[in-house]
Amino acid sequence: MKVKKIMLVDDHEIFRHGVKQLIDNESDMEVVAQASNGYEAIVKYDQFQPDIVLMDISMPQYSGLDASQELFRKNSDVKILFLSLYDRDDYILKAVNMGAHGYILKDESNKDFLKAIRKVSEGKLYFSGDTSNIIINSFRKDTNGDANSATVGVEKGFRLSKRETQILEQIAEGLSNKDLSELFKLSIRTIESHRLNIMRKLRVKSIEQAVLVAKSENLIVVKE
Repeated sequence: MKVKKIMLVDDHEIFRHGVKQLIDNESDMEVVAQASNGYEAIVKYDQFQPDIVLMDISMPQYSGLDASQELFRKNSDVKILFLSLYDRDDYILKAVNMGAHGYILKDESNKDFLKAIRKVSEGKLYFSGDTSNIIINSFRKDTNGDANSATVGVEKGFRLSKRETQILEQIAEGLSNKDLSELFKLSIRTIESHRLNIMRKLRVKSIEQAVLVAKSENLIVVKE
């Protein structure tokens, strides 16, 4: 069993200590690096190459959002699970829009905390509490009649095809484009075309948003 390497980024030492103890008690994961600010996180990410980054979203000097933006620039496949005391709309929406795999509140139970880490390690999404509702509701709002901000849902006159549904379900399970190509015996270019069609039909800007919307609308079935 491969042990998941985790980097923990938070400006509160006591919180980091507690989370490290929780994680290191599990046989399938370990904390390989810690950072107390965003600048340190970027340096240590390059040094330790963790599988998952647990990132406090709000830190002084250089926030978790800013640091994560830089990490995504370096490696678009980085798995980031944001940590926060607050389910603020602006934090949550910035997190999902930049491609984060999850957002968990710091007062969640230990069980849910470990569940979130394992889901993210598998390439799945995890948004705790009411955060998923905040994301979906934000998609559904029109902004001052802007023609580019349409209501989320299947585009009028269209439905997700059987193949698109199958592909989106597998994306929700954490499969990469390469995995999908091998599973469905399709070229990666064809898989990319399906992804673009899915996002167009659901009127979202990222495949992560598409998964959240499709789950909320019961368009796909995902194993928990």
